[in-house]
Amino acid sequence: MKLTAAVLSCALCVAGSAGGAWLSRPEEPDYAAVLNAAADVYAVADSKGEPTRLYVSTASTQGSSAAVQRVPASAAQLPWNISVSYSLDGPNVSAAKIANASGLVGVHVTVRPAHGDAGKSANRTVPVAAFTIPAQVAGDVSADSNVSVSAQGSNTLVAAIGGQPGSSLEFSCYMNAKHFTMSSIALAALPADADGDVTRLTSTASTLVDSLTDAGSGEHQQLVDQLKALRANEQQLAQTVTSERAAAHKQTFQNYMAAYVGSYTTHLSGSIGTSTQLPALVGTAGELSGDTPLAQAVLDLADAVNNVSAAHMHDGAVDALDEVIRRIQQQGTTGLVDDLTKEAAEEATKGSKQYSVGQSQLSAAMIPYSMKYTDVYTARLSALTGGSSANAVAYARQAIDETNSSDELKDSQTKVDAAMAALATACEHTGKAQALKQILLRFSDQFEGGSTPAETTQDTASDSAVRLLSQGLADMQSQSFYGKTKAAQARRKAATARRQAQAARQQQSQDSNASLVDDTMSMSASDVMSYASGLTSALGGGKTNSSAGAGAESSENSTDANAEDGSAATQAKEKDTADAAPILFGFSQNGTGGTLLTHDMSTLIAETVEIGDAGQLIAQAVLQLGPAAALQQSPSTQAPAYLLVIPTV
Repeated sequence: MKLTAAVLSCALCVAGSAGGAWLSRPEEPDYAAVLNAAADVYAVADSKGEPTRLYVSTASTQGSSAAVQRVPASAAQLPWNISVSYSLDGPNVSAAKIANASGLVGVHVTVRPAHGDAGKSANRTVPVAAFTIPAQVAGDVSADSNVSVSAQGSNTLVAAIGGQPGSSLEFSCYMNAKHFTMSSIALAALPADADGDVTRLTSTASTLVDSLTDAGSGEHQQLVDQLKALRANEQQLAQTVTSERAAAHKQTFQNYMAAYVGSYTTHLSGSIGTSTQLPALVGTAGELSGDTPLAQAVLDLADAVNNVSAAHMHDGAVDALDEVIRRIQQQGTTGLVDDLTKEAAEEATKGSKQYSVGQSQLSAAMIPYSMKYTDVYTARLSALTGGSSANAVAYARQAIDETNSSDELKDSQTKVDAAMAALATACEHTGKAQALKQILLRFSDQFEGGSTPAETTQDTASDSAVRLLSQGLADMQSQSFYGKTKAAQARRKAATARRQAQAARQQQSQDSNASLVDDTMSMSASDVMSYASGLTSALGGGKTNSSAGAGAESSENSTDANAEDGSAATQAKEKDTADAAPILFGFSQNGTGGTLLTHDMSTLIAETVEIGDAGQLIAQAVLQLGPAAALQQSPSTQAPAYLLVIPTV
């Protein structure tokens, strides 16, 4: 046997040295030839501004689609270099510090020809740079005179074009920003003689992802149409439900304050004065718990807060549907299930945590608001009664109306509004999580390459789970009580996932417009009373609830307790759904065991999607800039067009 191996090894060495096929290494691709034939070149830069790979497209012929080939970034140097810097209230800052910052933000872009031979090719192209800023971040953007600033839907488009081919492009823009963010910067190097290259460059950019996924097949149009119908329904619900509940919350809030100062009025004695009478307020604090009209008003307010906050779950569902539709249109359903499953879990966690924070924020805001309201009310009541508490109850309604219309409550009201906005944002995350999970369940049989069991494999899912589990345990462990228990758990989870998917698809078939979210929420009694217990504790009167954890002097531990209590119902729902989430089983197609290995295309898909977005951005920029004259200032050349995506904040 050893002799045979030695002879075979010798023969292979001879074959290799003689240029035999078995041991000859594949020749390096001729990247120079690929680049010379390039019509368009695309790249996405990393965090250091350097691209990791190039996507090279040759021009299409006779109606055929352009051929795209991936080339290492080391094979060529791009003709243009771009640098981006930021300033905040004057001084320059890093990208990390400018992200989510508020203040006077400056964005400074510099585009220069590269050094060496690459720089020479820059003399045949004109740079165009563009990016967007969400309108909600900054509604008023100013820029240098060579920059175009225009509204594009919910974004502000900032674009600029170089002058002569090969000349540098530098510009700055400024804005008073709130929680600053911006898109990546798209840099296009366009041949100086032909507008047609712009159309070809941007249209090819949008189809790069098709070579990696099933996005361009058109087979998902029915799915996209179904999702669009759901989106239209959620948009309608977002408008109507939020409007109705906002009105109800406003009325309930006024009823709560009326009950609050109404109770306070009954405890007034002697001369009223022009500021809060603390003995009367202490008496009111005693009615914040128990079977009293004021305690009921607190409960009603808590329900109204929950209802109007939960209405924003429909906004989250719209956001989820927008994202899923866009991703299917851009990248098909390849790998979509696993991505959405992960994102749903992340959104659920954000929603739960942020809602607990919002509850504490609202409870803390209600303390100064209530104190200020009582001060203003007392002054109004004193003026109406001549300072005597004898007829105070008779003038209470008039004093309440005057207090509600007073400008003195604006600052305190702003804090309450900010807390309500925080609760609404938290519910958007929760709604997005619920919507993503429902989409996965309702349309799992139409998603490709995901972990949700399809109809044809659902019956074997439990057995596969047990087999995979057994393979991960030693023989003795798999037959132990622990191993059998884990196997039973796997069967139950797979069966629950199967039932949920079947129920969701049945619901979708019966009512295609059924909402993707459950826009109801509940709170524990301790959280409900947290609106008032902080004030009670601050005054040192009435009954307190140690688990409310939302007063002015609440500790970190009590806040944690409040978070746990406040989201108990939500967490229970999330836990049930998480435990029943689709499970990824690894098993071979012939049933002999082992794990199926799949090539992870997510990085390439993400890059090509970014390039597609940048192509759309450049198309909008060119339309806005109207650069036809600038692109016709030199004789015709055969220079390729370039599109580079530069990450920002």
